[in-house]
Amino acid sequence: MQQLVSDFLDSLNNKKYAPNSIQSHRLDLRKFLKWLEIDEDNYDSQELLEKIRRLNLEDLETYLNYLRQSYKPRTLARHISTLKLFLDHLELQGMIKKSPAHQLRFPEVMPEAPEILSPEEVVALLESPSLDHYLGLRDRAMLELLYSSGLKVNELLGLDVEDLFLDLEFLKVRSKRERMVPITIKAVQVLRTYLEEARENRLLNPNDPCLFPGRNGTRMTRVGFWAMIKKHAQRSGISSRINPRILRHSFAVHLLQNGIDLSDIKELFGYVSLDATLQYAHINRPDFVKVYHELHPRGRKHAVK
Repeated sequence: MQQLVSDFLDSLNNKKYAPNSIQSHRLDLRKFLKWLEIDEDNYDSQELLEKIRRLNLEDLETYLNYLRQSYKPRTLARHISTLKLFLDHLELQGMIKKSPAHQLRFPEVMPEAPEILSPEEVVALLESPSLDHYLGLRDRAMLELLYSSGLKVNELLGLDVEDLFLDLEFLKVRSKRERMVPITIKAVQVLRTYLEEARENRLLNPNDPCLFPGRNGTRMTRVGFWAMIKKHAQRSGISSRINPRILRHSFAVHLLQNGIDLSDIKELFGYVSLDATLQYAHINRPDFVKVYHELHPRGRKHAVK
């Protein structure tokens, strides 16, 4: 990999960018370097810098016109984001005087309505794992927590036991934007049972802090979680497409349908800008935690007495 690109990707990793996001930026830059007729594996960094220093706004617009022949606005916007990040990085490092990408404008991207499960499908999915076995307890706890708090899969899998504050009905999400997120009473109940009866005996290393170990006793992987959710979707009779992102969207839409505000969804998801919630704008309150527990389908108000 070209050293300038490698250093840039390392900087994103240090800023806690998600691995998938870093990989997308890597692939975008590979295409950009190919357009510049640069072999990223066999090109001197100084020569590359000289070539980049000669770039102007018109050159970048020509590149974007080339991309428009193959990509929709959403993908084009990601390529622009990659260019801005990469050239800003070089500018901040003092390698170029001024990034020509500052003046690039993002295309208008109309948010698409997200795919979701119905509340009935969500209940069937969450109640699919058997509570009579370790794996069932673990799977139930993971699914309840995912739907309870709208976590991303990497946030869920990255949780440690110390991130849970069950007495307060909160958990700490350690991501690029650390935040505290409420937990439904249903999730608290199954998490207590899981911690008391199942987790400890399945750890390969008793001192491992990970909340959810996989079959090998170490932190569960994305592949393992993907297989698990597909298995329970089949068992619960869900015929529509299923993945963790759809459960995250369902969490947001069900809360919005019950009256919560988009600004609250922004806080729950850890978004910096309200614009990130525009995909939910077609659905459409201010005591945040109180409303969360009242409106979440599996919140305290709806718990079995």
